[in-house]
Amino acid sequence: MFSGGADASVHLWDLETRGSELGHLHKATASVSRSSNASAHTHALTSISIYPFDPTPATILTTSHDTTLKLSSLGESDITPVHTFSLHSTPYSHSLSSLPSSHLLIGVGTSDKTVRLLDLRSGLATHSLPGHTGAVLSVQWAPHNPHLIASASKDNRVLIFDVRRGGNNSIIASLDMDDAVGVLPPPSAPPVFRPRKPFVRESRAHNGAVTGIRWTPRGDFIITSGQDSRLRVWDVTSGANTLVHFGPRIRNSASLHLAERAPLIIPDPMLSTHEGPFFLWANYSDPDDRGDIFIFSARNEGKLITHLKVPGVPSRERMRVSGKPSALSAARINALAWRGNGAAGEGMELFSAHGDGTIRCWASRTEEDVDEIEAAQEEQEQQERKRKRDVLEEVYRGLTQPGIRFT
Repeated sequence: MFSGGADASVHLWDLETRGSELGHLHKATASVSRSSNASAHTHALTSISIYPFDPTPATILTTSHDTTLKLSSLGESDITPVHTFSLHSTPYSHSLSSLPSSHLLIGVGTSDKTVRLLDLRSGLATHSLPGHTGAVLSVQWAPHNPHLIASASKDNRVLIFDVRRGGNNSIIASLDMDDAVGVLPPPSAPPVFRPRKPFVRESRAHNGAVTGIRWTPRGDFIITSGQDSRLRVWDVTSGANTLVHFGPRIRNSASLHLAERAPLIIPDPMLSTHEGPFFLWANYSDPDDRGDIFIFSARNEGKLITHLKVPGVPSRERMRVSGKPSALSAARINALAWRGNGAAGEGMELFSAHGDGTIRCWASRTEEDVDEIEAAQEEQEQQERKRKRDVLEEVYRGLTQPGIRFT
C-alpha cells in the first residue's frame, strides 16, 4: 500500500508483515520526500494511485498542491520520481482507466475548472475537457467504457465526457437531482411525454459542491457526494436520480480545504449480493467531526450495513466544551482504502488515513475471533470481580477482627 501526506512525502507499506495478531505497528519499507530526492513533491499531496497494468506494483501516480502530477518507480528500498507533468493549476484528483483497451490517458480534476488529459505514451498533456464553472474536485473513468470519464465540481454539477470529442462537444450528459425519470420515457408514459435532454447546462446534482464521484464496478450506477450532506445514486442508463436515501447521519460540510471527499466502492464481486454494490463513506463535519465510517448498500433504500468509529475520538459533548476539532485530529478521515484478502489470508481489511498523520487498519472478524474475544473479556471480567471481592473481604476483616493493642 502507498500513502502520501501533507508533508509531501510518499511511503510504501508491506501489509504482509502483520500476521493474525492485533495491535501490530507497520513500518514503511520505502519512502521519498523532498529531503531525500530533489525531484519529489514540494507541497501536500492531493491524490495517489497505482499504475494498474504492472504485473506487480512498480509505478505510482501522485498529484500535489505544487501543481504537478508525478510518475514514480518503486525500487527494492526506495521510490524514485521518473517523470513530471506540469499542470499550472492545482490538481485535486486523478484517474487512470484499468481497462486493457484504454488509451493510457490520465484524467485530472484541476482548479482551472477543466479535466486535463495526460498521455502516458508521449509524456505530454493532450487536451482539456471544458464545461465546469468551478474547480473539478473528483474524476473517474467509466469501468465499462475507455472513452467515458465522469467529473464532479465545486459548481454543484456532475458531467460525463466522451474524450473522443473536443471542446464543449465532449460533454454527453449531466445529472439533475430533481430528475427521477431520466432521458428514457417510463413504460407508463403518455405519448406526449418528452424526456429531458441528456445534457442540460442548468442541471445540478447537489445543493453544494460535489466532492466525490464513483462508478459502481459494472458501470450501471454512479454514486456522488456533495457538501449538502447528501449521497446520491444515479442510474447510468437513464441518468435518473434513484432517490436512495441514506438518512440524516450523513455529514459533509463545506470546508476551506478543497480535498476530495469520495465514497469508496468495494470491488466487485467482493461483496456481491442481492442488495447490490456496497460503498464506504467517511463523515466529515467541522463542528462535530467524530471519525465515523459507514458501509452502505447502494440499493435497498440505502441500508446501513455497519458503522465504524475511531476509538479515542472525543464525543460531541466533549468537543462542545473543548472547541472545534482540528483538521489535524484523528477524527478527520482524509482517505479510505480497501483490501479484499487481509493479512494471513484472514478476511477483509480497511485502511483509513487520518488528519493526525496515522493510518488505521480495520480487520474483519470471524466467528472464531468473536468467540475468542468474548472468552477473553469474560475471563478479564471474572478476574476483576475476584479482585473486588478480595478487596471487600480485606476491608471486612479489618472492621470485624479485634484490634491489636500494645502495652
